[in-house]
Parts: sequence; structure tokens; C-alpha cells
Amino acid sequence: MNRKLFRFISLIAMLALVLTTGGHALASPSAASALTLYYNLMSYEGIGTVGHNQFGVAPSVGDAGDYHCRYINVTPTAIGDYYLRYPLHLPNGATITKVSVFVADNNDTGVLWAYLRSRPWQSNSSGTTKGIGVTGNHMGDSTLDMTPLSVVVNNQTSEYEVDVTPANNNGNPPDQLCVYGLQVTYTVNGAFLPFIQKGG
Repeated sequence: MNRKLFRFISLIAMLALVLTTGGHALASPSAASALTLYYNLMSYEGIGTVGHNQFGVAPSVGDAGDYHCRYINVTPTAIGDYYLRYPLHLPNGATITKVSVFVADNNDTGVLWAYLRSRPWQSNSSGTTKGIGVTGNHMGDSTLDMTPLSVVVNNQTSEYEVDVTPANNNGNPPDQLCVYGLQVTYTVNGAFLPFIQKGG
């Protein structure tokens, strides 16, 4: 069989395959894949503190030494007085499967609580807690894992954040309860593709 005939037959066979499958043979979705975002909580990435209005202005974010472990720079504190808040910026339709918060707890009686929360846009609601992690007393460097999770991101209706709150009632230095950073693991369906259109 000569080359021209072989190419012609191959082209006809491929065209027939595409026509009989309605064009899906060339655009079949791939399986969902796991992705991980890493946040190191540096100030330029949006980290900040929030607190109940009864405490007035939220305190500054402290930076413990050269290792950039972020903390709420006030003491004493109880759980829920103040939060070290980090907003999550994830693709719409993604599914959060795990959140890991890397912390240091060098306080002999204090603890850190971490929460994954979603909150409706333009709402005074405190939001919905999707996951929780907590240290014990004086655990040193630790990882607070929130897993298994299955939180579907809907950026049109809600915002998502990780809040960390210290309980430091003994008045020890506030940098004894601090956050190094966090990882967010999520999946995106392979069929989810952005539509991009440029103006003329």
C-alpha cells in the first residue's frame, strides 16, 4: 500500500471516529487530580487579625524571630477573642479535601484552635465551620490536620478562610503560640475548564 493511500484511509478512519462519538473522542475529561496550595502567612499575602467588637481595634500580627512564625500580638487571650485570619483563594468548583496548619505551641497551658470556615458574601454571619484542629498544651512544632474534608468551593456565594485563635490566659509571651503557614489540598474535576474570551 503506498503512503498516499495509507494517509487517506487513516484520515477517513479518524474522521469517522470523531463523527460517531459526537466529537467527544478528542475532548474526553481527565480524572480529578489533587493539588496543594502553600501559604506561608507573610503579611503581603493578606494575613490579618480580627476580633469581637467588644475588644476594640484588632491587634497587630507579630513575627517570631527569623523563622516567620506569625502570632497575635496581645496577651492574655481566650479562644475566640481574636483570630489570625488567612483568606483562601481557590478555583470555583474545587473540592477542599484537607487543610494542614503548621504551628508552634510552646505555652505550658495555652492552646491554638484552627478553623476552616465559609461565610456568605455581604453578610454579618460568623460563617459555617467546615473543619477544626487544636493543639494540646506545650506540644512544640505541630501540624493541625483537618481531614477528611469535602468542601465544594462556590466563589459566587461565599468566601473561605482559615482562622486561628490562641488561648493564652496565663499571660505568657504571645509568640509562644504562633503559625508558620498552612497547606490546602483540593481537587478539580478534569472537565472543569475556564472559558476565556478577549474583546475585539
